[in-house]
Amino acid sequence: MSHRNPPAIDLGQPAPARRRVKSVLHRGIVTGTIPGGTRLVQASIAQELAVSTRPVRDALRELAAEGFVRLDHRGGAVVHELCRSELEDIFQVRRMLEPVAAARAAAFATRAAILAAGEVIAAMDTETAGARWAEYNSRFHSLLDEAGGSPRLAAILANLRELSARYTTHSVTAEPRRAQRGNAEHREILRAVIARDPVAAADAMLAHLDARLGTLRSIHQVGAPPPAAG
Repeated sequence: MSHRNPPAIDLGQPAPARRRVKSVLHRGIVTGTIPGGTRLVQASIAQELAVSTRPVRDALRELAAEGFVRLDHRGGAVVHELCRSELEDIFQVRRMLEPVAAARAAAFATRAAILAAGEVIAAMDTETAGARWAEYNSRFHSLLDEAGGSPRLAAILANLRELSARYTTHSVTAEPRRAQRGNAEHREILRAVIARDPVAAADAMLAHLDARLGTLRSIHQVGAPPPAAG
């Protein structure tokens, strides 16, 4: 079946099936087990997950809206590959917003949020698997974003981090010392939050983002812009 435009979501389709399909595909894309450039075939996914093609179509549509895949005229989808300019663009936006989130965390974080962030850092200190470390990394940042009390800002930043998450995973796998430096940077951010110092928290977050982007640039694993879907 071919569609030039993604079909409307059928509200009669059980929502759990759509959510399950999206969750499986999203996790695979973010962790890198479904690499950029992979073509996602609706019928194959439906068969593997034991669902009809409709929840697969709907899940792909949602993933396309969030920037994880691009749809083609045949009704399929291709996992989006970040090019260098896109990665730079994502980090430019993160550099504007994430220090704000860190400053808000320093002002508003509860004791429970601070303790949870500390526990995540402790887990990262002993984690050797790149994919798992990247999941902890995302959790740490999410905790700080949510602690700032702005759900909209937290949602925007979560999407931006997820779009570049597989590159973060690659960076710590290719350069394990980057994980150790990242842990140290996270502790510096958390110290500023504990001290209730918004300026120091924002500065520490900005330094952390610059270091991460520098690592990604040095690995040279981000290619040219993908061709437009035909």
